[in-house]
Amino acid sequence: MSIKVGNVEKWLLILVFTPVILMSFIIIASNIGHQIAFAQGSGGQQQTSGATSPDEVVVRRVVIWGVFYRLMVVAFVVGAVVQGCIVYVCWRFRESHKKNKPRESMEGIHR
Repeated sequence: MSIKVGNVEKWLLILVFTPVILMSFIIIASNIGHQIAFAQGSGGQQQTSGATSPDEVVVRRVVIWGVFYRLMVVAFVVGAVVQGCIVYVCWRFRESHKKNKPRESMEGIHR
C-alpha cells in the first residue's frame, strides 16, 4: 500500500498552517479594544496645567508584565498544539499499529 504524495503534502500544510492561523486569530481577538500605550505623552501637544490625571499615567512595568503574560499564554497554546501533534503522529504511526503491519502481496488474487 503506497501513500499518495498529494495527501501527505495536504496534511503537512494543514499541520503547519493551522497553529499559525489559529494563533493569529487569538492574538487579534485578544487585542480588540485594548490599546497599549508605550509612551507617555499627549500626541505632541503640551499640557498647560502641568499636572497629569491618573488615567494618563502609564506604569511601564505593568504594561511589560501584561505583554509578557499575553506572550506566555500564546507560547503555552502553541506548545500544547505542537505537543498534541507530536503525540498524535507517534501514536498513529507506531510499529504495533494494525494499519502499519506489512501485508502480503495482492498479485494474482483477483483472478
